[in-house]
Amino acid sequence: MLSRKGVEKYLPARLWGRRHERRLLVLVAVIALLGVSLSGRSNFDAWHQGLRLGGSLGIGLFCLHFLFCFADFSGDENLLPLCGFLCALSLTTLAGMSTSLAFRQLCWMFLGFALIPIGALPRQWESLADYRYLVGITGLGLLFLTAFFGVEQYGARLWLELGPVRFQPGEVVRLGLGVFIAGILSENSQLFAHPTARLGPFSIPEPRHLMPLLSIWVLFLFVLVVQRDLGSAVLYYALFALLSYAATGQIVYLALPALMGGLGGALAALVFSHVATRFEIWLNPWASPRGAGYQIVQTMFALANGGWLGKGLGQGLARAIPASHTDLPLVVIGEELGFAGLTACLTAQFLLAAKGLAISFRCGHGFLRLLGLAVVVGWSLSVFLVAGGLLRLVPLTGLVTPFISYGGTAMVTNLFSLGLLLNISRQEIWS
Repeated sequence: MLSRKGVEKYLPARLWGRRHERRLLVLVAVIALLGVSLSGRSNFDAWHQGLRLGGSLGIGLFCLHFLFCFADFSGDENLLPLCGFLCALSLTTLAGMSTSLAFRQLCWMFLGFALIPIGALPRQWESLADYRYLVGITGLGLLFLTAFFGVEQYGARLWLELGPVRFQPGEVVRLGLGVFIAGILSENSQLFAHPTARLGPFSIPEPRHLMPLLSIWVLFLFVLVVQRDLGSAVLYYALFALLSYAATGQIVYLALPALMGGLGGALAALVFSHVATRFEIWLNPWASPRGAGYQIVQTMFALANGGWLGKGLGQGLARAIPASHTDLPLVVIGEELGFAGLTACLTAQFLLAAKGLAISFRCGHGFLRLLGLAVVVGWSLSVFLVAGGLLRLVPLTGLVTPFISYGGTAMVTNLFSLGLLLNISRQEIWS
C-alpha cells in the first residue's frame, strides 16, 4: 500500500492544503449523517432518506473544499465548516418535519454552494462600491414591487411571484442595502466622522449629509406600515445605525437613530392597528392564547418541555407550531435537543459572527471592511431578533435564522454572502 507521502507524490501538492478546514468538514459530515438519520428514526425508509440527505450535504461541502484547494484559495478555513454545521442542523430539523421539505432545502443549499465560489474567488469586488446607487435603487424598487404587488402571508406582504417562482426579496434587499451603506460611508467617512453642525449638546454632520439617515428612517416606516414587516424594518434600520457608528465612531449615530426609530415606532403603533397588535401580543400573549398569542405561547411551552437535554430528535411537538420551519426552527431545536442543543446552535452562530468581525476589522480596504461588517451584522441582528423573540425580550419579528430556517431566497443569499466574506478574508491589503 502507498503511504501518505506516496499518495502526495502522485497528487497535486495543493490538494493537501487547507487541512484544518478538511478536518472540521469531516466532523460536520458525521454530524449531518447522524443528525438527519436520527431525526426520522421511526422506520427504515426514514434512515435511508436521512443518509441520502446527510451524505449529499457532506459531498457538497467537500466539493467546495477541494475546489478551494485546486484554486489555491487562501481564505479563512473556519467559515465553511461553521456554515456547514448550521446547514446540518437545518436539515436535521426539517427532516423531522417533512422529508420533502428537507430535500427542497438541500436543493437550495446546493444552489447557494454554486454561488459561493462566485463570491469567494474573484478579486475585484471592491469595484462594487462604484455601483452603490444602482444597487440601492434596485433594492428600493424590489421593496415597492413587493409592497404593492406582493403576496400577503401571515399578515405581512413579503413575497413576490413571477410565474411559478415565489421568492422573498427582503433578504436580497438587506444585502443590497449593505452594499449601498458601505459605499456611502467609505466614500464620505471623514465628513461623517467629523461633524461640524450642532443640535443642542450634540455635534452632528451638516444637514445635507444626514439625508441617508432620513432616507433610511422613511424606509423603516414604509416597511413597517405598508408591508407590515416589523422584523425587516428593525433589521434595515439597525444595520444602518450600527454600520454608521462602526465607520465613524460617533455616538450620535446610535443615539439619533434610536430616538427617531422609537418615535417612528410609537407613531405607527398609535395610527396603525396591526403595529399596535404586535406590541400587545409581545407584552401579554396570554390575553389570546388560542388566537393572536398562540405562536408565542406554544413557543414558551416547547422550550420548557425541552429541558436540559431535550426530548430527542424527531420526538418534539414544536413542529406543529405555525411557521415553525421558517420562523421558529430554534424552538424545534430547543425542544428536541434541549438547552444543550440550542446553546450549541447559538454558539456556532456566535463563532461565525466573531470570525466575520475579525476578518472585517483586519481588512485594509474601507469599502470591503464595511461590506464584511454589513454581512456579519445582518446575520447577527437576525439571530438576536429571532432568539430575543423566543425569550420575549423583543416582539416576534418573523425573521429567518441564517442557514437554519427553511427558505430558498434566504439560504441562497446568505451562502453568497458567505462567499463575499471568504473573499474579504483572503485580501492581501491588511491594515
